Amino acid sequence: MKLRIAAAAVVAFFIPFVANAAIQDVDALVESVRQEALKEAAHDEERINQFLAKKAEQQALLRKARRDLASQNALADRLRGEYEENELTLTRYEQELRERSGDLNDTFAIVRQAALSAYGVLSNSLVAAEDPTRGPFLFELGKSEAPPSIDDIKRLWTSILTEISESGKVVSFEAVVIKPQGQEATQTVTRAGVFNAVSNGNFLRFLPDSGKLVELSRQPAARFQGMARELEEAESGVVGMALDPSKGAILSLMVLSPDLKERMQLGGSIGYLILVLGLVGVIIVIERAFGLFFTRRKIDAQEGATPNEKNPLGRLQQVAVEMKGHPLDAIGIRLDEQLAEEASLLNRGLATVAVLAAVSPLLGLLGTVTGMIETFQSITLFGTGDPKLMSGGISQALVTTQQGLAVAIPLVLFHSLLTGRVNRLVERLGKSSSDLLTDRELG
Repeated sequence: MKLRIAAAAVVAFFIPFVANAAIQDVDALVESVRQEALKEAAHDEERINQFLAKKAEQQALLRKARRDLASQNALADRLRGEYEENELTLTRYEQELRERSGDLNDTFAIVRQAALSAYGVLSNSLVAAEDPTRGPFLFELGKSEAPPSIDDIKRLWTSILTEISESGKVVSFEAVVIKPQGQEATQTVTRAGVFNAVSNGNFLRFLPDSGKLVELSRQPAARFQGMARELEEAESGVVGMALDPSKGAILSLMVLSPDLKERMQLGGSIGYLILVLGLVGVIIVIERAFGLFFTRRKIDAQEGATPNEKNPLGRLQQVAVEMKGHPLDAIGIRLDEQLAEEASLLNRGLATVAVLAAVSPLLGLLGTVTGMIETFQSITLFGTGDPKLMSGGISQALVTTQQGLAVAIPLVLFHSLLTGRVNRLVERLGKSSSDLLTDRELG
């Protein structure tokens, strides 16, 4: 109880001091707020004064902007009126131009059409390799919508006449030539009209897109190249020259056409087999032709001479001499046996030629069947959209047939000739055998 009384006494002692401290803090806060309010009011008053000071300036800018807007609107109205007036004037002038031009529009259209037609011819001409400036002018004249002038028409006329004139001239000039390996070189080019261009004996082809000349990777025959060299070296007179009337189309196709070696390769293994058989047949034919030729000469030399065993007639005479004193039947039989043996020797190899002549077309037919099988396989796998996929089989089918016939026909012909020559020699030997037997009978 005493403790509670003591605590209450202490609290009552400190309360006046705490209340006094709180009243001082509130007064300071109120004073601070009042000072801040005075500062804000002074700042706002300053801003209002500045705004009021610039109000006149803003009003002046607004009045100026309104005057400028009115001026621009007036200018726009004036320009719009001038534009509409110019449109009417332009329409009137165009109408007057159409009325006054009359048939000139048709003439201008013909000039443009002629310019485009001339451009198609002159830009692909060999003369363009020497003068490449003609093409762009003609193209622009043909595509232009403006009426051509008198100078343009004269230049068009001059270009056409120049092309006609150049088609009959042989001219040499310097130009860039593309080699088959791809490198470029500046060379002296000789142009024969608008048909051919040659350089260093080689024929050239003109590329209209690049305006350059390219040397053909495959040249014509040597005699044509010789003509080209003579034309380049000639200074006057008449020189023979082979011309391409297609203006390069034939020479371009020569690059695509296969030569003899490539044709042989197209036949494949069957084609090579046919050629080997043909070569064997030719060797046999040559050997038999020379053999029969020398045999006939030996027989001619044996007539009335001493029997010689190195030729058929001499061997028959030798048999007749050896059978002297025997019965005529035995002599006849022995002579017939010797004659049969000589006929067999004379016919040696001809049967092989006949077999080769018969087998070659059959091998060609086999190559044809093989090539057609490959063609049908390509069609099955890839369809008929790309002809190049079928060209290999078709080439083999055609080439092997050609090779088989090319081998068989000469072999059949030579076989017939050699067989006829052998038959004549055998008949001659048979007659000589009969004469020998008759002589023995009379003797």
